[in-house]
Amino acid sequence: MIRLALYLSKTFVLSWLTVTFGFLMLIGLLDSLANGGEILSDGRGFTATFEYMAYRAPVIFDRVLLFTVMVAMLLTYVKLIRQHELVALLGFGLSVPRQIAMLTPAVVGVTALAVLFINTAMPPSVRALQAWGIGEYKRTSITESKPLWLQDGNRFIRAAGRPDMNTLTNIQFFDHTQTGEISIVSWVEQAKFNGENWDLSGVERLSTQDRFTPAPLIVWVTEQTPTSIAKLAADPRDLALKDMRHFRQEGNSGSKPAFAYGFWHLHRITRPLAAFILLLCAVPIMQQTSREATGDKSLILGIAAGFVYLIIDGALSTFAISGGVSIGWAIAFPLAIFGIAGCFLSLKSESLG
Repeated sequence: MIRLALYLSKTFVLSWLTVTFGFLMLIGLLDSLANGGEILSDGRGFTATFEYMAYRAPVIFDRVLLFTVMVAMLLTYVKLIRQHELVALLGFGLSVPRQIAMLTPAVVGVTALAVLFINTAMPPSVRALQAWGIGEYKRTSITESKPLWLQDGNRFIRAAGRPDMNTLTNIQFFDHTQTGEISIVSWVEQAKFNGENWDLSGVERLSTQDRFTPAPLIVWVTEQTPTSIAKLAADPRDLALKDMRHFRQEGNSGSKPAFAYGFWHLHRITRPLAAFILLLCAVPIMQQTSREATGDKSLILGIAAGFVYLIIDGALSTFAISGGVSIGWAIAFPLAIFGIAGCFLSLKSESLG
């Protein structure tokens, strides 16, 4: 039985690596072609295309992870069906639940390792793309229509421009008292990072209290750096888990509300569980044992089921990060629905067997 489990796991892992490589190359190539003008316009040469694809690879990998896992499961069974090995496995007494148990370590393990890779590789890649200022990562993503708000001690700050990674423009400082009342409002044309703090220029200050002249503000002394600003400006999904945990806490700031960071934190750590739920659905669907079976119809049905899961998960993700539905419901609903469906299909396949 151990050898059979290793055989199934090896088949799945090889299928997943092949599918993942294909998706990364195809989507990466299409993505680079869509941004080809911007890639070549900065004078980096043709090699910049491959540099862009390398930076985008962790992001694409994150977006397609569950779908590649699902397709790899289905292709594993297509191979078993076409080589008439599934009939042999059933003849050895390997029922659907036992097949699921044999594949679970490989499926969950691969997904967990993939999440670890995403958590390590994606944040620096996103920061590199932000610094490059290309595609959806343009440095001008901090604009008047899309300002960055952050809290720094007893001060709220609004930045509406970032011409480069070390510069912020069109900034407002709102100093507040212990009771929450605004005491000083400052308008700053530009803040330039000097390696330790931010040098300010074009500063105008106004006190909201009578007979009080605010002191000049030349340097913004803060723990914020260009790297931390890049994290604040980034999409919550593109951050590392530790940064998501930090920004989801009350009083910390980011480009989205705290619950958006909480959602993506919980969403990422539950991907191995989601992969297991999809395994529950995939294995019963692929139980074709007739002599003429090729697995094609089941493959299409399994891919359709995977698309349905991704559509539901994506829709609930949109609602959750906008505050339309609670984080728990958004995460649990697709897992519960497909988990129940997978258990039902497994029990049905057992009764038919």
